[in-house]
Amino acid sequence: MKPSGETMRAIIWEGAGRVSLQRRLVPQSGPHQALVEIITNGLCSSDYPIVEGQVEGSLPGMILGHEPVGRVIALGEGTTFPALGQRVALDTMIACGKCRFCKEGHHELCMASTEIGFSSDGCFSDYAVFPAENLHLLPDNISDLEGTLIEALTCQLGAVDALDIKFGESVAIIGSGLAALTFVQLARLKGAGKIGVSMKNLPERAKLAEKLGADLVVTAGPQGLRDLPQARADDGYDVTIDAIGVQDTALAALELARRGGKVLLYGLANAFIDHFPVGMVIFRNLTLYGRTSAPRMWEPAIDLLNRRALQLEQFVGAVVTLEEVPDLLMNRTRHPRMLKRVVHLQS
Repeated sequence: MKPSGETMRAIIWEGAGRVSLQRRLVPQSGPHQALVEIITNGLCSSDYPIVEGQVEGSLPGMILGHEPVGRVIALGEGTTFPALGQRVALDTMIACGKCRFCKEGHHELCMASTEIGFSSDGCFSDYAVFPAENLHLLPDNISDLEGTLIEALTCQLGAVDALDIKFGESVAIIGSGLAALTFVQLARLKGAGKIGVSMKNLPERAKLAEKLGADLVVTAGPQGLRDLPQARADDGYDVTIDAIGVQDTALAALELARRGGKVLLYGLANAFIDHFPVGMVIFRNLTLYGRTSAPRMWEPAIDLLNRRALQLEQFVGAVVTLEEVPDLLMNRTRHPRMLKRVVHLQS
């Protein structure tokens, strides 16, 4: 049923370090838009830098949230897809469609893009209006919880696709979080040979990394990954991935790459590196990759989950209410560490 003139709950960013639960008018769908009743929504690691005021383009007063699963309840003029009642997930990137990069099919490089939940209203709310073309149908085989992980998965899929991992190549992954564990699964699917993971001393996550396909897991620092025989023989790994993004881990990813190797800088906990080793990159003939959004990976991501080629729902550590979100975002260190929290809004 389409709500009209009603109010809804919404999580509002009020400025650096301040988040609140407020009442807002339920938005109405305009031309080529769909009104979606939000069922679940993922808490993302990128929500925290927005709350801290570190993301350019985010404006106080905006609704946060960008990993929803919902059901279409109203369509604007000229909208024929998706159909009413269908369950959908959201591609957050709104591209201009006119610049060189959009015309070449690389919407993630758009020169005039906006992003839902980053530079425009998001969807930590009971309802939200989205461009219909940004919605993707979810098969019944993908749960409401798992669906909240697809947006992040598209980014990781785009990164692995760019790396073009070959059969038998060795891969080193630095990180303890959801991205690192997803990279283990994706590298294994791509046919990687030996996979080494460097993570914090978190025994349960180390066991999970091994279960997902890691051959070596070290917790005393990335240099321990050199103990893998193939890495010793080649003086490094064919592919290295920094899924954390601080100076030490980025430098470690460079140092662990073999001559002619490929290095993915994916994590973004810190945007700068002091004393960047230009000589190492040049003389070891390294290829560097930086990746974030990958809109063209939505259909492959949904297909992988639908076929159960990836297992992501096990990463969800807690399901919380919308009322809990402000405290979770403002007081991160007070709450137990877990791979993923999902906000449940509707039955």
